[in-house]
Amino acid sequence: MTAELEVLRRAHALFAGPTIRPAGHLAADVGNAGPPAGVGQTLDAYRAAASDRRAQVQNARDVDARLVSILAEAHRDHDDACRRTAAVLAAAQTDTTTVPDNPMAARELLRRRAIRLRTQHAHVRAARTRARRQRALLRGLRYRTDRGAGQAARASDAVRAALSRLGRPYVWGATGPDRFDCSGLVQWAYAQAGVRLHRTTYEQIYDGVPVARSEVRPGDLVFPHTGHVQLAIGNGLVVEAPQPGETVQISRMGHSVAIRRPA
Repeated sequence: MTAELEVLRRAHALFAGPTIRPAGHLAADVGNAGPPAGVGQTLDAYRAAASDRRAQVQNARDVDARLVSILAEAHRDHDDACRRTAAVLAAAQTDTTTVPDNPMAARELLRRRAIRLRTQHAHVRAARTRARRQRALLRGLRYRTDRGAGQAARASDAVRAALSRLGRPYVWGATGPDRFDCSGLVQWAYAQAGVRLHRTTYEQIYDGVPVARSEVRPGDLVFPHTGHVQLAIGNGLVVEAPQPGETVQISRMGHSVAIRRPA
């Protein structure tokens, strides 16, 4: 019984600590902020800057609202896991049956203990699955800034770097500079532009922000499926390290793809 209670206590302890609750509202009220420094003297320039500022403010409010929603859901899941694991632990603590001499009774006691351990394990696994999903959602949140020109320049640098590797062989697990797998090529190309991406395709699919296919730009990450990544270069084309036995090459972008834009 002691070993069982220790396992159940450790599982419950994952959720029993204090947590920081999200504020109900995060966005600052900056809707009346004046035009940014350096705005030209023409009315058209002022209007364009003001429109861009309003769009940035609305984006901040939208992202804040989404952030509060995700955090609130995470805390509800945390509290639910805490209650569920506590209930299993309490059931074990109240089951004071000693190991009986009767084989049937002993088997029944072992069955109850096994059920409690499996149930507690299932609660922990479910909580971790939900936490991973929420972490992915949080990583996808991005506040719009006025650094679009800088982002475009970095994307252009990454495209040039990737194109400079045309003809280099595909080698699984290779990250350059003369051999690449698909995610290694993309990671290396962006590293030349001073941008850090994650190593694998399964991580890169959460880098940056999602983009519709109709809005794809050079430098966007293109995922024909979760196990492969390409780099958009414009005109419906991508550069990629496709598969073993082939080399870095230019291909046509598929129709059913997921697209992410590095921040």
